[in-house]
Amino acid sequence: MKNISSKIYYIIVGGLLVSCNDFLDLSPVTEISSANYWQTQEDAEAGIIGCYDALQPDSYFGFDLYTYGEVRSDNCFAGGDNPNNFAIDNFTENPTNANITRSWRQLYFAIGRTNTVLNRVNGMEDDLFEEAKKEQIMGEAYFLRAFHYFNLVRLWGNVPLVLTETTSLDPDNIKVSKADAAEVYTQIINDFELARELLPTQAPAGGRLSKGAAEAFLAKVALTQSNYTDVITWTEAVMGRGYELLTTYDHLFDQEHKNNAEVILSVQYIGAAEGNPFPELVLPTPEASFEFIKFHTPTPNSLAQFEAGDVRASTAFVERSGTPYLFKWRNGDAFASADHNIIMRYADVLLMRAEALNQEDRTTEAIILLDQIRHRAGLTPYTGDQSKEAVDTAILQERRVELMYEGHRWFDLKRKGFQFTRDAILAAKGITITENQMEFSIPQEEIDRNSNLDN
Repeated sequence: MKNISSKIYYIIVGGLLVSCNDFLDLSPVTEISSANYWQTQEDAEAGIIGCYDALQPDSYFGFDLYTYGEVRSDNCFAGGDNPNNFAIDNFTENPTNANITRSWRQLYFAIGRTNTVLNRVNGMEDDLFEEAKKEQIMGEAYFLRAFHYFNLVRLWGNVPLVLTETTSLDPDNIKVSKADAAEVYTQIINDFELARELLPTQAPAGGRLSKGAAEAFLAKVALTQSNYTDVITWTEAVMGRGYELLTTYDHLFDQEHKNNAEVILSVQYIGAAEGNPFPELVLPTPEASFEFIKFHTPTPNSLAQFEAGDVRASTAFVERSGTPYLFKWRNGDAFASADHNIIMRYADVLLMRAEALNQEDRTTEAIILLDQIRHRAGLTPYTGDQSKEAVDTAILQERRVELMYEGHRWFDLKRKGFQFTRDAILAAKGITITENQMEFSIPQEEIDRNSNLDN
């Protein structure tokens, strides 16, 4: 199946968008774009590919989201030589942190692209499209907007909620106040549900979205909100979509089995100018092209989580000269890797379902799913305490080792509450955090530009 390439978007659209160095980076469309673009199905297709492209930079899944998901947690130290990453690792970041600022801007830039697609494609005549193509593109845009806001609200809490295309730099349009997190979550769920209605059952190409992806993220949102009934509903839907666990765990990451039956969503890269920078930053040589102090180094605490005989250990990390490195990517290629970044896979869905079933007093069913994951890892079935509390601990532990270094750990800690998170960070890093460090501050440059924002 072909990979997504953003080159089409830059060729067709790149000269038509005016980049705005103002609040939220919501780029307005010029008169040229309004008059001459969004006229054909090909225009709409190029526009939605541009929305996928927004996932790729180092300010998003090319680096920063892994920093927040793993370095902020008990799994990784910052490594490298960037003081902004050290601050995130040590919980000493402030509103001027350059990495957090660029992530905020990238997320709203990505939202701006989805809002433009939703507005423009919705206004195009249906007879311009092949059957169901317009619905697919609209569904993809709704999904991606929900996904961006899901990342924003989990990292910052209350954030501005922008749902319309920005076509003017009028202060009334761009100086947006924060919305309550509950309102943001309502919109996220609404967008994912719309995406589920509109997306195709089968993704048309590798990296493109389908109904199963929307259902998986509806489950993830429900789990974040401790809505276990909905987790059970949505994971059951995903289980009927034909996904399956790969027999060999390492095949998920060896880059020889991309877009396989377990992967529900991944950020796609094709290498060269469309390459993934992350593998070069974390891999040792010879998998990486250059030797330097690598980023995202595993904590001893994370390495100690793997049981004897767990085949996932040799996939998750590798030791060279006594130093551990992340190993779920295999080709650095001088910052231009074609390795994909997996965002959601079927094992995550099964573990979400197990957690929800256990919370709903269906512990026997939960353990069956837990054992499916353990069996693939070469481990014996769970034989520990059958109480709800003990099984919940076992499932969270299984999530940690199954999804190790894939960007999930901080968010799993957060949804378990401040005390749980504080204890985990203290045990792994010797750092005592405070409750207000569970969320990032809004970047200072955004506050300086927008009098409606504060921390």
